Amino acid sequence: MGRLLSYTLVFYLFSVIYACDVGGAHEFDKPLVHFSADMFWVGEPTGLLFYEGSYHLFYQHNPADSVYGNIHWGHAVSKDLYHWEKRPIALCPDSIGYLKSGSVVADERNLSGWGSLSQIPLIAYYTYQADKGVGIYHAYSLDGGENWTKLGKIQLEREPGVALNSPQVKWNAEVECWLMTVSTGYSILFYQSTDCKRWKYLSEFTVDDSSGSNMERTDFFRIRVSEQDSYKWVLLVNMSNGPANGAPATRYFVGDFSGEEFIPTQNKKLWIDYGKDNYAGGTFEGLPDDDRIFLGWMNCWEYANSIPGMNGRGGMIAPRMLNLVEEGNHYVLQSKVHCNIEKLYGGESALIHRKQLESNTMSINSPYRGKPFVLHVNYGNKDNTALWKAGDYGVRFVAKNGRSISIGYQNELSYFYIDRSGCVEPALSDWMGQLMGGSYRSSMDAIDWYILYDYNSVELVAANGRINISSLCYLMDDIEVIEFFADSGSVTINDSSIVQLIK
Repeated sequence: MGRLLSYTLVFYLFSVIYACDVGGAHEFDKPLVHFSADMFWVGEPTGLLFYEGSYHLFYQHNPADSVYGNIHWGHAVSKDLYHWEKRPIALCPDSIGYLKSGSVVADERNLSGWGSLSQIPLIAYYTYQADKGVGIYHAYSLDGGENWTKLGKIQLEREPGVALNSPQVKWNAEVECWLMTVSTGYSILFYQSTDCKRWKYLSEFTVDDSSGSNMERTDFFRIRVSEQDSYKWVLLVNMSNGPANGAPATRYFVGDFSGEEFIPTQNKKLWIDYGKDNYAGGTFEGLPDDDRIFLGWMNCWEYANSIPGMNGRGGMIAPRMLNLVEEGNHYVLQSKVHCNIEKLYGGESALIHRKQLESNTMSINSPYRGKPFVLHVNYGNKDNTALWKAGDYGVRFVAKNGRSISIGYQNELSYFYIDRSGCVEPALSDWMGQLMGGSYRSSMDAIDWYILYDYNSVELVAANGRINISSLCYLMDDIEVIEFFADSGSVTINDSSIVQLIK
């Protein structure tokens, strides 16, 4: 980490140079569409709540520096998940230490007694980054999260005596009580409460995994199986050893909940995202079971303090809509960019229709230079096992300065990937230069790719939401050319179009 920090100044100067080169039209180290820092540091989401028609995002925030530390809880509010209004800081460090992660709920039944049915209390559960802060603390607000009263520790039955991390609380409508999941680092503890203050121990969940991965932020929710009347439970666990070269990532487990114990019903190792830059995410409390919206931190602890950031570092992925689909004998989360992004749609241009690429590259000048966009590509997939099928095909964005990022598919390995080695400084190539992605082979006749480009990121959603790859990228200039490539064989592009994003 020390070597990474030494390059922070280099990236700052690099960002300044490129901003000057393009006349300061926009900052290439800061997104337009995604929630991000205006100044200083934005870290992991600490509370996701839908309340009185608005989405509330609480997040780790350092209001004095652009690196992790001195963590407060920031607060932002949105009606559509894309236009956010920053609110005053919600929670501040105190004599115990600075804050870590947690969750926020609306006690609409006033079970806590801290408000009334006409003045609903919001309750925050959190932990501290300090040895003397072992335990879970709570606070409440009676004005929608603007002002908070700290209450100290909650009462935990069978408190484990170790540092706990990221208490996540959600309402369980089936048994009319609150459920909490919290990480010990090596297991997940389940608790329940009827008054938000005293918490009864239910069970412990562990993973039989030899990777030695540390278990961190969790989320636990009930979700309907698509096109069925049945429901399953999903446990999200953010782990320190994920699929992208061991970088932290969010794993999910699907199973049943007895009211006390979570029982996984499948062993397949599955991840919310196969890139490096979607971590510590969760779903918004306060929405129906059929409406699960996921939001994660768009950064990675391997380089979080050293990415370019003229006026701040950190932000969130594009919000995702989650659905659970049954495939064969197991269940898979389908994750797609939330449809409200369509409110940002501007001009649309058709690019390619019914074109076969045969071991070559087709280059198209980008119609929306200097703007974020969504690229839709539909590839033919009937011949995915044929000998003549391209071994590697996809899309490459090439900036005016020559930097590039590739989004592709290795057919023999059934491997979707993002390759950002063409836009990474040598100093960070060990962490940001590797291929990252996930395997999925579709039996459909055609397969859709949805690629969201913002100034400092690329997100791929493929195979109808079965594959997500989120990646920071620093092209540091306008995308000038979009290249469609096919290596070692042929591939058919059925259709492709690009939509400009305006905000």
